[in-house]
Amino acid sequence: MALNSDMFLQCGVCFCDITSPKLLSCLHSFCQTCLKDQDGCHVVTCPTCHQPTEKAEVKDNKLLSDLQSKLDILKQIARGSDLSCSCSNASARSMCFECEKFLCQKCFEGHQMFLAKENHSMESLESLKEMSSQEFLATARKKRLSSCPDHDKQTISIFCRTCSKSICTTCTILMHKPPDHEYRDIKQEAQEQKDNLAEMCTKLCKKEDAFEEILKKLLNLKGDHQSRKRELEEQIKVSVNEAVRKVEQKGEALLKELEGIHKGMDAKMSKKLLHMEDVQKRIEGSKDLLENMIKYATDEEVMEMEKFVKSSLQQLQRSRPGNADALDFTVEFKKTDLEPLNLLGSLVVHKDMATGTNLEASTPIKIKRERQDDEDIKPGTFLASKLPPKRPYKPSLEKLGVSPASLNALPPSVGQKTDLNILTDDSLLDCDDDDECEETQSGTSDILNSDDENDGGVSASQSHLSCSFFKPNLNIENCTLVFFDLKTTGQERAPDIIQLSAISQDKTFDVSILPLQQIEGGVNVVQTRTEALTAFLAFLHMLVQPTILVGHNIWKVKCPILCRHLDELGLKDELQELVSGFLDTESLARDNLKSKDIKKFSQQDLSKMLLKKTYPAHNTLEAVKNLQELYQSLRPAQKKHLFSLVQLEAHMSLQPLVLAMAVTKPSAQTLAQQGISFETLKQAYQKDPKKGLKHLLRHLGNELGPNKLSTTIRHTQTFFLTKLAH
Repeated sequence: MALNSDMFLQCGVCFCDITSPKLLSCLHSFCQTCLKDQDGCHVVTCPTCHQPTEKAEVKDNKLLSDLQSKLDILKQIARGSDLSCSCSNASARSMCFECEKFLCQKCFEGHQMFLAKENHSMESLESLKEMSSQEFLATARKKRLSSCPDHDKQTISIFCRTCSKSICTTCTILMHKPPDHEYRDIKQEAQEQKDNLAEMCTKLCKKEDAFEEILKKLLNLKGDHQSRKRELEEQIKVSVNEAVRKVEQKGEALLKELEGIHKGMDAKMSKKLLHMEDVQKRIEGSKDLLENMIKYATDEEVMEMEKFVKSSLQQLQRSRPGNADALDFTVEFKKTDLEPLNLLGSLVVHKDMATGTNLEASTPIKIKRERQDDEDIKPGTFLASKLPPKRPYKPSLEKLGVSPASLNALPPSVGQKTDLNILTDDSLLDCDDDDECEETQSGTSDILNSDDENDGGVSASQSHLSCSFFKPNLNIENCTLVFFDLKTTGQERAPDIIQLSAISQDKTFDVSILPLQQIEGGVNVVQTRTEALTAFLAFLHMLVQPTILVGHNIWKVKCPILCRHLDELGLKDELQELVSGFLDTESLARDNLKSKDIKKFSQQDLSKMLLKKTYPAHNTLEAVKNLQELYQSLRPAQKKHLFSLVQLEAHMSLQPLVLAMAVTKPSAQTLAQQGISFETLKQAYQKDPKKGLKHLLRHLGNELGPNKLSTTIRHTQTFFLTKLAH
């Protein structure tokens, strides 16, 4: 918090003089009472930059507390009130900063006589009135000598490096004896740390300039997109007015499509803007604290705070502003001359390539129809055959029940988007790292030493995350359960969904979907894929949060299919926002019925055995109702039966290793439960081909067993050696 000559330290919440200041990991400080609203939480969220801090890591800001007390004295002097001597009732004429007492002339003479050898700093009240706040603080803070808490009348003059403690000369004789303890003059040690902090402050200023530039560009882009969106809406409305009833229906479809495009893009840009603003606030707060430490902190305070401050600054320095152009896009409305149903044309999304590719900035993304003859149903609905690069989404910490501050320990894959077409995409190993500004992707490189270095390594702390970190930490009884099922076109590698049904309490969702490829016998078409999945998300949106999707055999089959289709439409992030977790009743049945001699756990077999009913295999909605009854007979479900989208995507990403027999199916499941994805393994291998995987997976010895762990590491190394060589 910066100080001007005519202002006092203020709390960023109540905007009053700060009292009992508390220092958070983002280096912002607030009154203790202003943070009391978060007393019931394990994590304190900064009111200014929204950076989470574990409650145990919140520190007393002794520097600000002492500065505020000194400024209170200055205000008292500046008011010109008749100050009384601290020892008598006479009018005070001077002040001793060491004793922190006002003295009259008589007490001043006695003070000088008895404490002449103590070198106490004295100033007249008249000279103090002429000082600015900075001058007063500098005088009051610098001239006061810190006393040793263990030895009376001994001043602190030495810093013990062994104990990381400020001590006096007596301490070196009694408690910090050489050669077991290494120490040096505290002024030299403190000056060295101040120099380091000054260097950090310089680098922080450069980082601030980069963030500020990108922030301005993002704000301009968002405004331009909104203006262009309004223009396109007007063009579409004019075209709709020129058309007949069927063309008007198509026009409404185009408006919905445009709204969907901008809603998704604007949501991503808003998240980016909020993150940029939060990081910038952290930078500003950090600069202010560093400036105050350098100007006013005593040597003891510098040594007490430097580890905590350095740790926060190192984390902050890992942030990268990224490239604003990565979120830029252009939507054009292209009118067609085809009559009558294609009168309005379609929306074309342009991705502005500003990342050094050979494509022109206005190169349009190829568009394909959902199927050749879907003009008879909804001519205005189109899907992008090549989706633009997306920024990795960040799992909702509140929904996962994870401490936000723990996110700093995530391996590089967590928060990164998984390629849902990984089973058929041979270019996975050649993909570039995303350049977005995400602190969770920064690896372990020390940006304080090299601002641009980022090798994507996995640190020891990152490789010891437990499975519970990635599982949703939810009380199932307090969640809204959504039972769902889907029917597909068959057993091919990428089947289409032709029916999707869901039930939550008294609410029902049931649609048939037009497949992308024609199927024999036809289907009772109600909606296209885009309409159906958008409607499904709208159904989830109207439910009370948090929401859990419940299905049978969804971990291996149904959820991967659903996520693949949502990802192809750019709607997977919406699913992440709306669903807090997933529950597979097959896993629940295997766990709760393990004492019984049961060998088959399909919904059909369980329904016959537990419900004495025939499973309605040909009616998806009836199958969901059957699933509801089955769940009631399998209860209770516990937190261990839940899984998150992070774990699901990690499991999906590992399938190339399973197909290559480098990883067994049980091992892939164990890795996914730990949030370890294909990309995590790849980065660990690239960082150190010999020891990287062993270092990353060493904590899984109990889960996999030493022999299986060794085999998994060896086969995975062989897999990457072969793939990367090609």
